[in-house]
Amino acid sequence: MIPPSTKDLIGISNSKYAVVVAVAKRARQLSEKCKNDENYRLSAIVTTALEDVTRGKVKIETLEQ
Repeated sequence: MIPPSTKDLIGISNSKYAVVVAVAKRARQLSEKCKNDENYRLSAIVTTALEDVTRGKVKIETLEQ
C-alpha cells in the first residue's frame, strides 16, 4: 500500500491537527479490531487509517470560533 500524499491530506481540512487526530482515532479503532491477531502490523493499520480519511470514510468536523 502506498500512503496518501501530504497534499491530499491537507486538502481535507483547514487544520493539520484535525487531520492527525482523525487518522489517530481511526487507527486506534482498527487496532482494537486486530489486537488479537498476531500477524497485524501497526504501519499497515496507520496506512489504512490514512486511506480511510482521504477517501472520506471518516468525516472531520471542525468547530468554528
